[in-house]
Amino acid sequence: MKATIPLVAASLVVTLAVAFSFAPMIGVDQAVAVGLHRYAVGHSGVVTALQVWTDVFGPWTFRGLLVVAAAWLWWRRRVAAAVWVVVTVLAAAAMDSGLKALVGRERPHWTDPVSHAVGASFPSGHSLTSAMGCAVLLVLAWPRVCQIGVIVAVAVPAVTGFTRLALGVHFLSDVVGGWLLGVTVVAVVTSAARWRSGRSCPSLLAARRSSRRRTE
Repeated sequence: MKATIPLVAASLVVTLAVAFSFAPMIGVDQAVAVGLHRYAVGHSGVVTALQVWTDVFGPWTFRGLLVVAAAWLWWRRRVAAAVWVVVTVLAAAAMDSGLKALVGRERPHWTDPVSHAVGASFPSGHSLTSAMGCAVLLVLAWPRVCQIGVIVAVAVPAVTGFTRLALGVHFLSDVVGGWLLGVTVVAVVTSAARWRSGRSCPSLLAARRSSRRRTE
């Protein structure tokens, strides 16, 4: 994938900026967090809706969905695609927990919080996993996916990330970093699969074509 190197670079820049508390970024983080928190405190109905969304589209929702997808692919004898999905899920989970431990960023602190979350702040696990999950599903469905499917695949991580900001449990850079890292994991694992297969397309796409030939 041609976008792999730029994605890796962008993810590295954001991660280093957070790790070394890059002042301009911290200023933006604080301003966005304070503004959204002030709004959330006075709108309990909005907070409830945001909490429902963030619970429904949490990391384990996407992990469970992708495990089911991998099992279905395995049953359909699309072994390469199934392995690709599992490896991507595991890599994303490892990156999430690893960076949380390594960077150790504290979450926003409020005297009147509207929601609670545990663990370190960077990266946002919801943002990372939703971006990774939607990217994986998009790749699996490509090129059959319709325009609405693409819009949904972009909108779900976008809204999920926003809920984490509006609920006051993450900073903007946590969410942006999560999105970048989630897509980067997919790009890196896909590039590795393509390199390992020695083909001009990802092995999962080759497996899809082989599957179609067997059923024709």
